[in-house]
Amino acid sequence: MASSKPPRVPLSQKTLRPPSSAQVQVREIYILVMGLTGAGKSTFISVVTDNDKIPIGEPGDLDSVTDRVADYILNVKQNGIMYEVHLIDSPGFDDGTMADVKVLTRITDFVNTHYKLGNTLAGVLYLHDITKAKMGGVGERNLRMLEQMVGPGKWDNCTLVTTKWGCTTDLAGEEAREKKLMDKDQYFGSMLKSNHQASIIRFDPRSKGRALEIIKPHLKMKFDPLISQEMVDPKGPMLRLGETAAGKVVGDSLEELERVHGHLEELKESRQLLTRKFDTLLFEKYKAQRDKLMRQHRLHKTGRWTVRTVIVGGAIAATVVTFGPGASAFALAPAYETYAQKQRSDDEKKMDDLKQKYRKESEAHISDGGGYDSEWLRDRKVRSMSDLSENYSLRNRSSTDLGNMETVTEVATDAASFAIKDDAFV
Repeated sequence: MASSKPPRVPLSQKTLRPPSSAQVQVREIYILVMGLTGAGKSTFISVVTDNDKIPIGEPGDLDSVTDRVADYILNVKQNGIMYEVHLIDSPGFDDGTMADVKVLTRITDFVNTHYKLGNTLAGVLYLHDITKAKMGGVGERNLRMLEQMVGPGKWDNCTLVTTKWGCTTDLAGEEAREKKLMDKDQYFGSMLKSNHQASIIRFDPRSKGRALEIIKPHLKMKFDPLISQEMVDPKGPMLRLGETAAGKVVGDSLEELERVHGHLEELKESRQLLTRKFDTLLFEKYKAQRDKLMRQHRLHKTGRWTVRTVIVGGAIAATVVTFGPGASAFALAPAYETYAQKQRSDDEKKMDDLKQKYRKESEAHISDGGGYDSEWLRDRKVRSMSDLSENYSLRNRSSTDLGNMETVTEVATDAASFAIKDDAFV
């Protein structure tokens, strides 16, 4: 009778088993943070992650300081589950240096890549500056784009976040603007009145706890954005960006761009971007190469830990038998670590080379010369206790309510103290 293999656990739901009877389950989720330039996206992420190194624009800046999609990690423990929350900081729409089509392209590339990887998109935070006296045509257009990117039946995965409360001396005016946003369908009204209604909340930058309350409802959410179903789902129509519902909203503004501003070069570039499809063949090609490298790296890492265990075990046995320090066994450690460090460096170089090749080859598909984002090639997912080393996302990142996870991390780094300074597979 053939033995059946145990079911494969999804990479986004790994269970770590510390020495105690407790189990810590890790779930990896992605939350997209969007909004017009100056709405406070980077400020929000900085507050909630306690990361003061995130670039933040000065009051009155017309240009966004975020010109590419950036991933910031926050660890939140709730009900015994450790959520590894990836907050995706996106470039602002209505940026003085970037066309809206280019912004949508970069956001879409990121979302589509992670859709293909099977990662969990747990929602969208759309930030709006409450001090703005008017929404404006650009703001309305980008709300329509958001609605179509997510999908009309999925707006309950969106949180509309109003920012910069108290930045004026007219609190009554701010509250009146909030009511207008909520009431009028051309603003937030359509999303808030839907059967799959979005939620709305105020953000206070002085309170990390308030920021966490905005994130917590998304911890258990999961949805597939309409734009990914349109562009990269094998069962979908596999459309070009300009053929998607969101792409059409942004594309409609190009005629106005030409008529009012006459930006012919920008118009030409934007139209070219709208004709682009997500290159699934290129993605699958590099994913296969990444997976092959990852298998090799894991075998190397397993081998290193095995050798270290033998070295430590031999030293302990020698100490017991000879009633001495077992120095000869311990003497093997420095020599082995020299070899291990070279092996690690070689593995990292192969992965870096793969990333560079992917970016270079994909540049032909993106007219702004940036190429596809390649960070997904560097796999950081937690699979075992030994993965909790300083190069992994559960180390040296902002954490909330860690509980006994700090003890778990210490166990992972104390198993062979002479060896573990940075031994994480690439």
